Amino acid sequence: MGQDPATVIAGAGINPDLLRNPENSLSFIELDRLVQACVAATGCEHFGLLVGQRSTTASLGLVGRLMRTAPTLRDAILDLCTNQRRYVRGAVTYLVIQKDTAFWGYAIHHPGMKAIDQIGDGAMAAGFSFMKELVGAAPDEILISRRAPGNTAPYRLLFGSTPRFDAQQYAMAFPVSLLDRPVRSADRELRRILEKSVAAYWAVEQPSMTHTVARMLRARVIFPDISLEAVASELAMLPRTLNRRLQAEGKSFRELVNEARFEVARQLLAGTRMDVTDIALALGYANPSGFTHAFQRWSGVAPSEWRAS
Repeated sequence: MGQDPATVIAGAGINPDLLRNPENSLSFIELDRLVQACVAATGCEHFGLLVGQRSTTASLGLVGRLMRTAPTLRDAILDLCTNQRRYVRGAVTYLVIQKDTAFWGYAIHHPGMKAIDQIGDGAMAAGFSFMKELVGAAPDEILISRRAPGNTAPYRLLFGSTPRFDAQQYAMAFPVSLLDRPVRSADRELRRILEKSVAAYWAVEQPSMTHTVARMLRARVIFPDISLEAVASELAMLPRTLNRRLQAEGKSFRELVNEARFEVARQLLAGTRMDVTDIALALGYANPSGFTHAFQRWSGVAPSEWRAS
């Protein structure tokens, strides 16, 4: 696009050499600054989409290699969901099944992010690329949790149809049956070797229980069942054990639910044109007044005032 990458990267306060080694890492705040700088320099409002569509599973390094050996699409997606939490601390990749529909989504839970629309667009473009590569199939629908940009042609060109903008989540929706489709490059023997390599690679650091539950809730807060029992079951522990682990870290399950709801509410109010009533329903409130009262407790102002400001 006619801009020098090193100049743009340095202008965002990041040493360009840091990006030369894939084993290095950026904080989510640095990523946020970098993406904003790229959009400002190029004037391209779908910059994140262009970055994401260049991604393949090879972009994911060791985890991508593991995905390519998976027996089914479900296994490949879970490879990413399971391992992503070990090196990405500001967002979560998730697989949620509702009746006959699977949602493979991406949610940012790091507070204060300004380039959520660009990063979310990139995640959907990357996920779309991963699905086509792994099983040769595309999702039925792309959900984009942002206002539609002025030019939606790049989205139609990539996805084959216009995504559903102003959605509750960034996700790809497709029939549950597609999860059982075999991965083209499945390799049982190589997978055994890679599973050991991945386990050894990430053995150094594990997320706290608070962080683990916060990620789970950010992904599931717009779905019906976010009870303590459901989360504990997914973590293979008793509800009272989960409560005790959280209390030892100075948090309660209810606090984490409220924090997840507040974060999603702000993202939907700022990034989409969803009505406050629809946001309330999406977050599990029976009526808008309950959501408004909760939001006022969290922020000090009503949702409509917060959005206007």
